[in-house]
Amino acid sequence: MPEEQNDRQGESRHSFFARQQLINSAKSAFQLLAAVLKNSTLYPVSHPFVLASADKFLLKIKELLVDRKEVPFYLVGGELFFEKDSVPVDESLTMLMELFTGREIGGIIFRPGLTTDEITAFADLMNKNNAVFGAESGANELLPRSSQITHIVLHRVLVVDKKIGSVIKEGKKRAAEVFMDAIETMKEMMEAQQLDKKVNMRKMNTTVQTMVDNILENRDTYIGLTNLKMYDEYTFAHSVNTSLLASALGTFLRFEKPQVAALGLAGLLHDMGKASVPHEIINKPGKLTDAEWEVLKRHPVEGALLLADTPGVTKMAMVAAFEHHQHGERGYPVIGVRQHLFSQIISLADAYDAITAARVYYSIQTPPDQAIRILWKKRGTSFNPVLVKAFVNMMGIFPVGTVLKLNTGEVGLVMHQTRDLMRPRVLLLTRFDGSEKEKGAEVSLLEGAGGKFKRSIAGTIDPYVSRIDLKKYLT
Repeated sequence: MPEEQNDRQGESRHSFFARQQLINSAKSAFQLLAAVLKNSTLYPVSHPFVLASADKFLLKIKELLVDRKEVPFYLVGGELFFEKDSVPVDESLTMLMELFTGREIGGIIFRPGLTTDEITAFADLMNKNNAVFGAESGANELLPRSSQITHIVLHRVLVVDKKIGSVIKEGKKRAAEVFMDAIETMKEMMEAQQLDKKVNMRKMNTTVQTMVDNILENRDTYIGLTNLKMYDEYTFAHSVNTSLLASALGTFLRFEKPQVAALGLAGLLHDMGKASVPHEIINKPGKLTDAEWEVLKRHPVEGALLLADTPGVTKMAMVAAFEHHQHGERGYPVIGVRQHLFSQIISLADAYDAITAARVYYSIQTPPDQAIRILWKKRGTSFNPVLVKAFVNMMGIFPVGTVLKLNTGEVGLVMHQTRDLMRPRVLLLTRFDGSEKEKGAEVSLLEGAGGKFKRSIAGTIDPYVSRIDLKKYLT
């Protein structure tokens, strides 16, 4: 069994890194396409420079076609996607993206049989005046009329209509309901443990499965919910947040669904030992005394023992409960055994939520972007550096819930990540009363104008100092 588990974890890691390589190849292909179009503006399409760049692009397309029937690129809201994955775009590619969107092209697909002649003919076509596209009823209808271009398909710009917008809003509403249900489930389990009653593990597993199913569909929305710090129910909310973050990282690393569910359950139960810690210590707003700290430090052992006596709890949950504080110089309980991979993931998720919640370990509430910087500094000492890097790639340099000051003078709330860690999607805030959630504009910082990025980050704004109520925007 341990060998099989290690094999599955190895396959998941391979899948994750293989996907990153694929995204890099897709970016390289788009860059080569940009080179073809640029060269065709400087030289005739029969010029050796144009032909050489077209050959390089064709070779890359053939590489991508090895495992698939077509190579599709889509432009949505200023972002570039290959299949379903966001592709990092630097400023040098914004001109090409503008060229496409200016001709109402929202997607371009390359199919087997593509030739160098077709590529140069396409480049020549793209360099024509916009009026040519308008006269032919748009790019989508123009290509089929050309006998030279038969293996390139164009699609119009995708427009997010009101129906899709309402689906997104319903998804956020659903996420908030799942979040609150998970907190209620945790409360019931903690109370059952304290009263020595039977724990409903079936309900606990159902809760985790629901969370995992929803995270797989909309990871950013659930990550955003971890910003909602519920001080009156900190212990329960912290367990749910740790579970959400650990599960999200599992999906980001492309673990199989059963593994993500195991992570989610272990995250929910990692702090069960706090059921044996006095409430006055758990809820103490200030710094703990040495004696209180020693009592708190026993909770990993107490948690493992409690879970060992609970029917239906996996061994992985017991191990994570015992090991989740075994990191860094002050890790506890101290034993000479390396943390399990799942325990390392839960430790990272637990620490991030603790930092942003300002409880016990940190005296002030820390904005998400600063919490990311704290964890980054601890990579290789307190936390697995590979996992920290993956966590930062998932969360972004500016995680969902970060309030940004833009170089245009605008203020934006991070709502989703893009492949560029410095250029997320933001909701522009103008009234700061929550009304922008319904009527505000959500834009990507990858959006270009005149060959440059339209907006860039000038700094961050502390939402707690500015009294911006994140709950109005993230639920």
